[in-house]
Amino acid sequence: MPQSFEPRHQTRLSSYFTPSLSPRTRTSHIVDLTVDSSDEERTPKRQRRSSASLELSPRRSKPSSSKTHNKADQWRYSRAESTLTEGEPQASSFEKSPNLSKRETLKKKLLLERESSFFIRGRSSANLQVSSPDLTKNIGEDTHSDSSEPEFWETTGASTNKTSKGKQKAAPVKSRAKRGEDLGPSGEPWTPLEKQVAKLKHDNPGTLLMIEVGYKYKFFDEDAKIAANVLGMVAFRDRNFVVASIPVERRDVHLKNLLSHGHRVGIVNQVETAALKKAGDNRNAPFERKLVRLYTAATYVDALDSVDMMETQSPPPFLCIVEDRKAGKGSNVTIALISVCPSTGDVVYDEFEDSLMRLELETRLAHLKPAELLCPNDGLTRPTTKLLTELTSPSSAGGPGVRLERFPKLMTYSEAFSFLSAFYTERRNSNIASENLRTGKLIASFTAFSSGLVIALAHIIKHLSTYNVADVLLETKFFTPFSNRSHMILAANTLRNLEIFENETDHSVQGSLLWVLDQTKSKFGARLMKYWVGHPLTDQVALQERVDAVEEIITSSSDKLVTLRQILRKLPDLARGLCRIRYGQCTPQELAILLPAFKKIAFAFEPLQDSSKVGFKSTLLNNIVFALPFLRSSMTELFQTICLKHAADGRKDELWLVKDKYPKIEETRMGLLAVEVELQEMLKTIRKVLKRPSLEFETVAGEEYLVEVEKSARIDIPVSWRLISATKSKARYRPSDVQLKLEERFRWQETLDIESGRSYSSFLDEISQKYYSVMRNAVNKLAEADCLMSLAQVGLQPSGSYTRPVFVDNDELEIVEGRHPMIELLRSDPFIPNTVRMGSWREPRSKIVTGPNMGGKSSSVRMVALIAIMAQIGSYVPATSVRLGMLDSVLTRMHCGWPNKCRAKK
Repeated sequence: MPQSFEPRHQTRLSSYFTPSLSPRTRTSHIVDLTVDSSDEERTPKRQRRSSASLELSPRRSKPSSSKTHNKADQWRYSRAESTLTEGEPQASSFEKSPNLSKRETLKKKLLLERESSFFIRGRSSANLQVSSPDLTKNIGEDTHSDSSEPEFWETTGASTNKTSKGKQKAAPVKSRAKRGEDLGPSGEPWTPLEKQVAKLKHDNPGTLLMIEVGYKYKFFDEDAKIAANVLGMVAFRDRNFVVASIPVERRDVHLKNLLSHGHRVGIVNQVETAALKKAGDNRNAPFERKLVRLYTAATYVDALDSVDMMETQSPPPFLCIVEDRKAGKGSNVTIALISVCPSTGDVVYDEFEDSLMRLELETRLAHLKPAELLCPNDGLTRPTTKLLTELTSPSSAGGPGVRLERFPKLMTYSEAFSFLSAFYTERRNSNIASENLRTGKLIASFTAFSSGLVIALAHIIKHLSTYNVADVLLETKFFTPFSNRSHMILAANTLRNLEIFENETDHSVQGSLLWVLDQTKSKFGARLMKYWVGHPLTDQVALQERVDAVEEIITSSSDKLVTLRQILRKLPDLARGLCRIRYGQCTPQELAILLPAFKKIAFAFEPLQDSSKVGFKSTLLNNIVFALPFLRSSMTELFQTICLKHAADGRKDELWLVKDKYPKIEETRMGLLAVEVELQEMLKTIRKVLKRPSLEFETVAGEEYLVEVEKSARIDIPVSWRLISATKSKARYRPSDVQLKLEERFRWQETLDIESGRSYSSFLDEISQKYYSVMRNAVNKLAEADCLMSLAQVGLQPSGSYTRPVFVDNDELEIVEGRHPMIELLRSDPFIPNTVRMGSWREPRSKIVTGPNMGGKSSSVRMVALIAIMAQIGSYVPATSVRLGMLDSVLTRMHCGWPNKCRAKK
């Protein structure tokens, strides 16, 4: 009979690794890699199934006592298995377990404890073979049973993880849900962080949440999908949520991107620190997280160092509309609106009657250009709803449109008045109340408003309180009425047809009248210039004062004008900075920029007793220079309180020159210094232990208070010292008592940071209370000076002769050799001037312009309207001479048959 094949010098590790075959697969033969190729290949001899062969499966073995063998014992390797003789069938180690003596049992335990691996490497066996297909089938069925193998890995996993050494990561073990534990959509149980995220999303519906997790901000679930689409990042599933993340340093960049797409974004921060949490009772719970900020495009106040496009223009305002139907007037309604710009503190209000076409409302929307609307859910008429729907729909350029917020129920007048009284009374009793608020003048001021304005003001304060920017409405003396008898209101069609704010091609500011007149140096001056361009003066006295100031700037060589120009150069956005101070969002670095700028303004001119002693002919210039030195006392007090050097470094704990101003900071700092002194005392003890009198603590890779020892010194290191890092020649340790003191130092440091933040917020409130009014007044005066100098710069343009307009009392319009102001700057070839005379006793009051297509009819008509508007703004005009009477309005209707909107209104 042919002998069975036996492999040479191949060691059997354990019965667990016996090859198994599926019953549906063909039997594979063992290939001996140790024999020569010339050896004859033999087939193993089939053996009959015996009772011994059936006991090869560890699962079916019958140990003598269940108490002496746990689940891991059934997989344990026995040395007796590797001593099988040639031709002897293989048997399980547990077959011999009843005959094992106590000595053999003890020997097994000792071997198991000595080995780092769970399996013990056995001796090589030259007689190992699997010769029967039936036998291999039986082995495969038993050793790979679904019920036994997971138990084996569960048992061995804990053992191997405990004994593993080095930096190798343990294999992830799939978590199992406990009985009664809720499972998420992925089939895995909810983690504490996921439960926290789910609660935050439930409490803030309709808000896209950016949640701080470690050193990242994460988006979860639907928010992650939106962020991935808008920001161009990857969203992936992590357990029960779809997740996307951004670094902490890029938060503001991505935040503004989301806001520009019309989303409301909430910032959720960790409100606990690591050291204080470790010492608290909730050390095993996740970090507490709260919604600390809520933003929309209109309520976001950008930082001073923002480099966004169009930042010199007005930030988008927030607009609240309340409508009151008049009985017996059909579709005519009375509309009250309040526009608030949280970034600059500008508040505009108006109440007017409007017809079926809603032309008045459209005009105000065209001037204000809101980014967000607040209106009632019910109560608006159909024409108003149609106009607002068109405004909030996505623009043709692909923009998101205006965001629309609705409140469910409109307040009555009594409810709104009670709400405003409670709001201003609460602010009056606080520490940040201004003088007007304490004396009751502020509460008395809004009582003069109409019922519609009171209701709109109550709703807008209630809404802005959610975003923590309602304090912008605490100073009603800075409220500006939209409609004023001293200036005209350009209709929406006029703004579009004459390209006042933007051109009709790509809707940018280039090529518009604002582009020609805006030569301002500051951002707050540019915003005031836009208001002047949209509201030409109709009061001849005020207009004459403005033109006189522009002429004096052009012709005068006064040193005060030179100083005024130098002040306006490289000024930060002071209005935005004041608003950030008022909302408590101003950082120490921004404060280090704002205060020196205000100090430069305060000490630029000497204080005078009367504005007439300034020395200018113009009343406007005298008032501007006279108002600036009022900042001196305020700036002196502030500079005696704060250290700008530490403010520029962001050191809130070192800001105060007066140490007893905030005593809690000093108490915390003394506790921190005491711990550092104790650490230095410990260093003396360490020097004695190591016998190194010159030893000092080292700081390596952010790890402080390390004891560095040369490996070649062969110093006995105490067992309690923990090895932090090591190199080829050095080892760095930290003693256990130093580690405890270091943790205490971390707690003191975090307490100091918390107290410093509270003290800094209190200081910002103090600035808002004491100095906001005088600082805001100085900013307004500087903005006016910047606009006057901008108009003077326009009059000095080298592209052509600009002249001062002459205003007369009769209805006369005479333009001699006038030119189109925008076309003249855009084209390289000279513009052909036109002369127009209308309205005098010698000329008719109207004219009809005819001519071929592309002959210049529209440009000539626009030139007449633009020169009239420029003259009443107070600017010099592009003509040889201009005489005109005061105009109440400028109305246009051009190309009205083309757009669908104009065709519908026709």
